[in-house]
Amino acid sequence: MKKIIVLLFVFMSFLMVFSPASVQAQDSLSVENNGFSFEGQIYPNLNTDSYRPQLKFRYNFTDKIAVRCNTSFQRQLTNNTILQSSGDGIGYVEKINSFYSFSTGIESQKKFSKALLYTGLEGIFGFGSNNEYGSRTDSVSFVSNLNYNRLQPVQQFGIRFFTGADYYLNDKIYLGFEMGLILLRTNYKKGSYQVLNSTSLTDPDITTPIEDSFSSSLSYNGLGALRIGWRF
Repeated sequence: MKKIIVLLFVFMSFLMVFSPASVQAQDSLSVENNGFSFEGQIYPNLNTDSYRPQLKFRYNFTDKIAVRCNTSFQRQLTNNTILQSSGDGIGYVEKINSFYSFSTGIESQKKFSKALLYTGLEGIFGFGSNNEYGSRTDSVSFVSNLNYNRLQPVQQFGIRFFTGADYYLNDKIYLGFEMGLILLRTNYKKGSYQVLNSTSLTDPDITTPIEDSFSSSLSYNGLGALRIGWRF
């Protein structure tokens, strides 16, 4: 289904840009040079992309060329209680996953009376961490004298080809959608797993290194997302 949507979108974009009717559309948008716009994005449940920019800034150098920057920040915290099987002891496991990403790129635009088509290329960068802290537990059962922590930094970089369209409701406000082909690599950097045993006299603290690893993906993204923007 995604492939069909992609092909239809590319085909319609080609027709709008290169058809004779579009060449004769001289009543283009009155976008001044050096125009600046700001927008947010809405992701419905059907959108399952891993790359989800929250805010986008766009700066028009000319009527046809613009630079852009996307940013997003996510921080997820979960805290689970571990109860003692026979007693009143309570332990806790806290997981903190945080990630900040941004992308910067350039886009080529073609303007019509109330619409704008664009294509471009951008680079993606991100960093964060996946950390876990346990108090009076081994993460599964209650252990009164044992605490632990697991720390691992995360880095991400990639490249994205994109195409999209904006429809102006008035001179300032527009709605739009965008889709792209994205190549991403996520690096899980070398981390550590530390066990703190308050009753051990020989090895109260034991630290085990976590080796680095990576994953990579090539996929479509942006399908189903709605963009809402304001042009200054």
